[in-house]
Amino acid sequence: MRKQIDRVFSESEEIPLFYVESGSRLWGIASPDSDFDVRGFHLQTKKQYFDFKKHRDIIEIMDGDFDFVSYDIDKMFGLLAKSNPTVFEWIRANIIYLNQLPEWPALQKNIIGNIDFKALFHHYISLAKGSFHLMETGRNFTYKKTFYCIRGLLSAELASEKIIPELLIDNLFGQFDHDNDVLTIAKDSLERKKQQKEKDEVVEGDKYRITTAIKDYVDQLGQKTVESSNNRQKLESVLTDYSYNLKSQYYGKL
Repeated sequence: MRKQIDRVFSESEEIPLFYVESGSRLWGIASPDSDFDVRGFHLQTKKQYFDFKKHRDIIEIMDGDFDFVSYDIDKMFGLLAKSNPTVFEWIRANIIYLNQLPEWPALQKNIIGNIDFKALFHHYISLAKGSFHLMETGRNFTYKKTFYCIRGLLSAELASEKIIPELLIDNLFGQFDHDNDVLTIAKDSLERKKQQKEKDEVVEGDKYRITTAIKDYVDQLGQKTVESSNNRQKLESVLTDYSYNLKSQYYGKL
């Protein structure tokens, strides 16, 4: 995977910083035909940084099973400042392909320690509802989509209790003291997903049970009130200081 990342940047001027595996392989739920979802962020060249024109802040490549997305550091840190759960998962990933970031453990600790559980809660709920809408309309009622929907709901419940959801699925399941109907469906959907192709549909006899359980869970979570749990200014300060020092290192003192 490192060679493919190097190949991306051999054809561009940006500076690669940090790349991990995301999605199903990171969560321990890959199917036989799952893609490699490589995610991370880069630094613009000095010329791009000082240019008056705005340059593209994302690099996207889809080449076979190599699905690559890289954000410019400003975009990445802007999302982290908002406690965006997607990029928050990237900085906690244990499958790391490239890490050029100085003092990484300290930065990671500061981000995790200042995350906003309210933002995590609402984002995971939103992701789950988006998946559920596709399932309800019959456009994408696969075991993969069912599992992704329930994973979002389980993560939202943990966030409402100010608990950081684990990335590995077995560890996420282990954060719950006892099984409920939704957790049972998640485990069953996971096993079916692992054994089948990504786009295999849920059998007709299971659809009603799944949609009913998810609707009940969504209603239950919708009654929760989650307050902001972090100091947004502190998180922004951490990211600003780190960005300044990193850019000074690459571009010279500003």
